[in-house]
Amino acid sequence: MDKNKRSNFWVAFTNTVILCLAQIIYWTILAEIMDTLVFQFLVFPLIIVLINTILWFSTFKLKFYQHALFVYGAFFVSVIVSSFLLLVVLDHQELPPGEVVLFTDVLFIFITVSVQLLILMLLNFIMYIFYRVFT
Repeated sequence: MDKNKRSNFWVAFTNTVILCLAQIIYWTILAEIMDTLVFQFLVFPLIIVLINTILWFSTFKLKFYQHALFVYGAFFVSVIVSSFLLLVVLDHQELPPGEVVLFTDVLFIFITVSVQLLILMLLNFIMYIFYRVFT
């Protein structure tokens, strides 16, 4: 495996693992301590920016679009993981008869992911400006 493919793999793997672990840790441990909106709209995007800022200054010399592509890929994998946790694994209070999941949970996931995607696009644009200025 050449250095560029290895760099691609490690950046994608690091983003995916850390973002999925952040969602798992939040939904299993921190959900009672921290407000959901604060985590999903403030802490989670800051984790993404912090990870990729560290990766940009590491030995993985990738172009900006490659970092952004891996961020979006890891984001969507973490959405799948958090949706699975929220809909299947975690206990629900009281479900109506015949319901497997609550529609409100599905609606919450859809709205949260939509807003997170907008925040991520805005942060990506801001990081691109910093990337252009400092390189």
